[in-house]
Amino acid sequence: MKGLCNLIKKNTIIPAIRDLNDLDDALKTESPIIFLLTGSILILEDVMPIVKQFNKKLFINIDLLEGIASDKKGIEYLARKQLCDGIISTKNNAIKTAMQENLMAVQRVFLIDSNSLKSVVNFLEKTSQPNAFEILPAIAAPYFLENIGTKVCLIAGGLVSKKEEVLELFKKGIHAISTSAKDLW
Repeated sequence: MKGLCNLIKKNTIIPAIRDLNDLDDALKTESPIIFLLTGSILILEDVMPIVKQFNKKLFINIDLLEGIASDKKGIEYLARKQLCDGIISTKNNAIKTAMQENLMAVQRVFLIDSNSLKSVVNFLEKTSQPNAFEILPAIAAPYFLENIGTKVCLIAGGLVSKKEEVLELFKKGIHAISTSAKDLW
């Protein structure tokens, strides 16, 4: 549970920004991190200093960011220019490269069946562990926790829209929840 789970408190709601107009609201939350799920490489030079002013960490979903690839050189560029504190990706190589570049890394996993879970187990056996896993949809995160255990920092994301759902996930041992639903921030 390197770094990231030490940074965020248990039962944290992480703002996931799908519209840059929501950045101001995300900066006002208690979460020490923000997930940026939209935009392009061109906005990061403007966004990163603002996020830093609020003593928060910026994680970008490199699979969704326009204008830069999730390959080795793209991630090296982000790290060297200090355009983010961490990345979110479904790609194992992107996670590995981010960690080599001293960026925090969140491995995003779409847990749709038992084969998805086996892929994660194989990934854990072959490589160093990311700072956290983000399991989508959120309702699958407890299943992941039951099968992988508490040795990983676990974030649930996707299809969370009600306070009751948030409380139920926290009760089941999920460390944090990422959501774009502003009323849950």
